[in-house]
Amino acid sequence: MARIWIVGTALVTVIAALKTFLVHSFVLTEAEPTLALLTGLFAVFFALTATVAYVTFTQLRTLLEAKRRTKLAPGASEPVAKESVILQYAPEWGLSQAEADVAIFVAKGFSNSEIAEMRGSAITTVKSQLGRIYQKSGLDSRYQLIAFVTDEVVATVKQPDSAVTKIPTRKVLPLVTRTRKAA
Repeated sequence: MARIWIVGTALVTVIAALKTFLVHSFVLTEAEPTLALLTGLFAVFFALTATVAYVTFTQLRTLLEAKRRTKLAPGASEPVAKESVILQYAPEWGLSQAEADVAIFVAKGFSNSEIAEMRGSAITTVKSQLGRIYQKSGLDSRYQLIAFVTDEVVATVKQPDSAVTKIPTRKVLPLVTRTRKAA
């Protein structure tokens, strides 16, 4: 970040010096300008150029930040991914990061052994994490998890103006054990 500020300051200084030189060469050719006048011109051009650079930088940063948020918002302009549905419901279900990762892999159709291999863990670890996922989410099997995620993605695509958090399909799905069990 410091390098950006150094390069930016050097660029503003060079542009201000170039503007001062051009004004001195073309506008003030007849009269002999004093050092105070040239220094004043340089200061004015430096301030103006720095202001324009700062405003441009902040506007560009705001635009890029808005584009990044839009890209990350499910249902906005990018297609909704299974990951976004799992990550949306993970806090509500109380999933840990590892459990959320396993749920994402299950939703994508990977087997327990493939998940264990990708995560570098034992198959029994993946199975126990899946058991906790089913218990916390109120689902009974990987097929119900896959169906739930798929239904959420389809519902979001059909309603592009609504966010994943506003889709009521969780309550509408015909799953017997859909409600969360009291702990």
